[in-house]
Order: sequence, then C-alpha cells, then structure tokens
Amino acid sequence: MVRRVLLPSALCLLPFVVLANDLSVDRRTLRAGETVTITVSLEDAFASIDDLDIPVKNLVVIANPSVSSEFSWINGTVVRRKIFRFVARAAGPGPALVGPLTITLPDGERESFAPVALQILPDRAAGSNDPVAVLRELLATGRDPFFVVAEADKSEAYVGEQVVVTWWLFNGASVQEWQIGGVPKLAEFWVEEVDVRSAQPTQSFVGDYALQRMPIRRVALFPLKSGTLQIGSMEVEATVMRRTSGGPFGLFEGNVVDVGFSSAPLTVNVRPLPAAAAGAIVGDVKLNCSTPRQRNGGPVVMDASLTGRGNLRAAAAPQFESPPQANVQLVDRGTALDRATAVPSMTRRWQYLLFPDRAGELMVPAVTSAIFLPATGERQVLRCAGATLTVSAARAELSSSPRRSEPAARPLAPVAIAAAALLLAISGVMFKRHRALSRDVGQIVTDASPAAVREAVNLRLVKDGIDPAALLHETSDRGDAYRSLRSLLDGLETERIRIGDPDDEIRRRVRDLLVA
Repeated sequence: MVRRVLLPSALCLLPFVVLANDLSVDRRTLRAGETVTITVSLEDAFASIDDLDIPVKNLVVIANPSVSSEFSWINGTVVRRKIFRFVARAAGPGPALVGPLTITLPDGERESFAPVALQILPDRAAGSNDPVAVLRELLATGRDPFFVVAEADKSEAYVGEQVVVTWWLFNGASVQEWQIGGVPKLAEFWVEEVDVRSAQPTQSFVGDYALQRMPIRRVALFPLKSGTLQIGSMEVEATVMRRTSGGPFGLFEGNVVDVGFSSAPLTVNVRPLPAAAAGAIVGDVKLNCSTPRQRNGGPVVMDASLTGRGNLRAAAAPQFESPPQANVQLVDRGTALDRATAVPSMTRRWQYLLFPDRAGELMVPAVTSAIFLPATGERQVLRCAGATLTVSAARAELSSSPRRSEPAARPLAPVAIAAAALLLAISGVMFKRHRALSRDVGQIVTDASPAAVREAVNLRLVKDGIDPAALLHETSDRGDAYRSLRSLLDGLETERIRIGDPDDEIRRRVRDLLVA
C-alpha cells in the first residue's frame, strides 16, 4: 500500500498577516508616577477618524496622541491603517483601566474594544523627600537616577508666616531634555514665586554618588488658615538615553526612553494666631522712614517702607501716632519681592504728602507699625521718630501775581518749546497705553468672582495665541505672573484672604500678566 503524504506548498508556509482594529498597552504592570503607552490601531473606514479620546481610570493622559498612517498591499487590496499612541501616567497605587472604547462612524458602523486592566504598584522612591532614600530605591529597581525632591525651610508656622519651599532636581542620567510636567495648586496658601531661572546645576554627593543638583521652582508661601496643610507633588518628565553596549562605541549606542518622577508631598502644621497678633503684620519686618522735606514750596514729603519676611502685600500703611497739622495724602509706591535670594524678602513702600494748614513750624508725628514675631511669639511696635521743620505757604505765593520789582518772564526758547512738545507727545502715547491697559483689565474683572476672572483670563490668552496650560509651566515673567494670579484665585475660592481689597489685588495681578 502506497501512502501518500501531502506536502504544504510554499504559499502555505508564508506568514499571513491579518490587520484588525486593536487596543493595546506596552505593559500591564507599572509603578505610581511611571508612564504607559496606549496604542489604538484602526483600519479601513475607521482609519478616517482624525480625533480620538481614550477613557482611562487611575491614569492621567499627559499629552496629545501621536498619530501615524500606514498603507499595506495585501492580496491585491490596499489596506489603510491609522495608529494613535497615547502616553498616560499612573496616578496612584491600585488597579487601573484603559477603556472600554466604542467608535461609531457616520454611517452607523461601530467598533467596540474591551477594557485593558493594569496594576499600579506603589513607588517607595516617590514617598520620600530624602535624596539618599530616593536614589537607593531607584538604583535597587533598575531605574535612572533622575528625580525631584521638595524642601521646606520650616514644618511649623503661624497663619500668615512665610514658608519657603524649594523643589530640587537631581540628575545622574544621560538626559536629552526635561520639563516640569505638573505643579501643585497650593490653594490654601498665598503664593509668591521666587525666580530660579538663572540657577546653574552644581555637583552634590548623595551617599556615594555624585549627582547634579539644581532648583527648578521656589515659592514663598503664606498659610491662609490653621491646621495641617499639604503641599502637593511636583512632576518632572524627561527623555533619557540608556546605553545598550559597554564597548568602545557604547557612548553612541542606546535607546531613548521617556521617564517621569513625582516628588513626595509636604505637610505644614499651621497654628492659629494668638490674640497678641490682632491687626499686626506677621513676620520679621523692619520699618524705615526718610526725613520729612519740603522743596520749592510744595508739600512736605516723607517716605516709609517695610522690609522683611512677611506678606507685605496685605499690610496696612504705617500710621501717625497723632494727627499732623496738615492735610495728608498717602501714595502707595508698590511692593517688590527679592526673587533672587534663597530666603526671599518683600518690600512695600509708601509716600506721605503733607499739605500744611499754615506757614511756620510743622511737627510731623512719629509713624508706627505693629508686627508679630513668629520666632518669639511676641508683638512689637516699629516706630520712626517724628521731626519738626519750618514750612512756607509757598502755594499761596505761587498763585499770587508777581511783584512789580521782579523781571518780566522771558519767552521760551525754541529748544524749550520743542522739548515740551516732545514731552507732551510721549505723555500722550503713555496715556493711551495706560487707558487701553485699564480697559482690558476692566473687561477681564467685570465679574470679580475668581471663577469668572479665571475663565476671562484664559479666553484672553487663547485669543492672543497663548496656551494657558503651557503657561503654567513656562519659565518666564509671564509664567510667573500667571501662576501668581492663579494661586490668588484658587485661594479666594477656598479661603477668605485677609487683605483690605481682594478685588484690587486681582486687578493688580491681571495687570501684571497683561504687561509681562
């Protein structure tokens, strides 16, 4: 009996690839703070879709998807394929889910994808702000020595007392580029940004390893209420080159991968202010005053300033111990923050204009400000001594007609006329710009509620071609101004800020953003 054996043909041995709509992830297990790539492959009619939203649970999609299109020739037929790739970050330990996803075409054709389950493990490295502990955990788990930690200059404070927080970036990897992925809202604090853009990396030994260390954000925080307040995590993202070979060409061989890290949160125990602090400025502050002076028969002028570690934007002007024998006008000369030092201090200036009731001796009383020193828990009264000077009723003389013995006024020279005309033209341009700026600010803060102002500001930024989300992380004066405004609005929504006029402070910060 002859046994016949059928041999497979060469065509049967060739692989036959069948394309299909698919939802997949590049890994099923990851740590909190790490990223996962979600891929959605669509073919034929479904490849005509231009936009796609992927539902996720316990994950945060951190970027717009990358999209690629492919064309394949299979059995004489052209197959079109479109691939969406999303990058999502693990939000916290526990189960996570991608999907389910349903796509419906205009003609009613539908494709459904089953959910994909993931497991997020706790990241012990992200649970500490100790650089040694973080580095030890990263190396033990085979990850890159790239991380950020938060550092506060104090863990206990009074309401309104300054707390300086710095986020430090440590790097021992071959980083191609990096960026701040997310910043905490800090809604329970009054926030003042401190400029660290000019900071340069320095070498720091963490255990036995030499890493680069650099501050990437520093803020002066002033708690708005008592209790245990939390300072959230900051996220950093980077692309890192991982070497694949240790040979002579190892420096030129490797894979570029995306990594991320979140700092551990901080807590500040905030104590309520005692009765001794009522009406006082909280902080270590100094009062400086100039000698009262009168020039050319004008008003008597005296300058006063408060400087130190305190929220002076909310401070009241120093008060005279007794009413002076003059009409007084108070001019707010503005507030400045020393943003270039590790321990920032604030300065606020005022100018007093005194218009004497009569000529002769004028007694300018002493001015005082009350402060509460958190270090000692004591109340102090800062004082600038008074002064006496002889004043003249110059304004009455200026308004009277000139004496006959005085020479007649000379006509203005042509150069003086030209200079005056130029000055008027410049003043006119400045006035128009000021008026336009005031109009823009007024349109934004028409409804002074924080939510309405936030929406109006975002609409204005979008109109000007600026992405508000990108501005939150932008290292520029405009970014600082936007973060400062957002912090104020978030604080007003959650807690009443103790300043004389919150609406005026909103206007000031909106103005700072528009001119930045």
